[in-house]
Amino acid sequence: MSDTRLAIVYGEISTKHQLIMERAEDIFDSVLAAPVDGLKYIYGKDETKVLYKDIDLTEFDAVYIRIDDRDAMFAEHLVEVLNEEEVITQAENDTFAYDSNKFYNMKVLAENGVNVPDSVYTLSPDVAVEAAEKLGYPVIMKTVKGAGGEGVMRATSENELKPVMDTMKSLEQEICLQEYKEHDGSDTRMVVIGNHVTGYGRTSGGDDWRSNISAGGERTEAEIDEEKREIALKAARSTGFDICGCDMIDTEEGFYVLEVNGAFAVNEKMNEIIGDDVILRLVERMHEKAIEKNRD
Repeated sequence: MSDTRLAIVYGEISTKHQLIMERAEDIFDSVLAAPVDGLKYIYGKDETKVLYKDIDLTEFDAVYIRIDDRDAMFAEHLVEVLNEEEVITQAENDTFAYDSNKFYNMKVLAENGVNVPDSVYTLSPDVAVEAAEKLGYPVIMKTVKGAGGEGVMRATSENELKPVMDTMKSLEQEICLQEYKEHDGSDTRMVVIGNHVTGYGRTSGGDDWRSNISAGGERTEAEIDEEKREIALKAARSTGFDICGCDMIDTEEGFYVLEVNGAFAVNEKMNEIIGDDVILRLVERMHEKAIEKNRD
């Protein structure tokens, strides 16, 4: 059997790729961590390369991509090139286009029968006010790009909404406006790895209604039943992910998916709460697919 090689492409926001490397070094024969801003594409008549220094990532068996929205366009090209060169990744060609735009994310999920909050995409403060009246206050305002709860705001009236929208327009920020689904201030971060689904709860910290850990939320144990598993798998497959995070809330109307995220947080605390080494499972999944590819 030939040696297996894994590359991990990481962006500025990814501080935990070292944990993935530690697990990968025990499974893959060689592992490389490559910062996204150190990569370059070379297109030629007969070949395409993705180079980090003088190392061509298209010659690797698998590449795991961990970047945020700031490098989303690069990721869209990267995953397409790698997939076409038959390198294993965690995503289909169009997946990072969905991942990088919160409205596009919601649109694709809804088209595939996944429950999501009603959403409106607009650059106009006036249109936003009209849409908010139909959605009903409070409404959630999200910049279409952003991670960790950044760029997520809530307005309870036109007097709160309009100034924010005016500011966003002056900053040339695109906004996704969403109906607010009443829930208990917590959500479930589902983790999909192939057909394996697990997860943990997140509760808002203090007076902050956002449950993102980076916004002050806390991780908790969560009951992961079959319905949640099926919804998370459907959301992942709808957006083309083999490995991803899926944020879900429980409302009186049922479960709603708020986001699917390709660069979900990984850390030892997560493993402790879940009771499983999720990071190891991630690496094993990439290795399993690389071995299958080499057999074909």
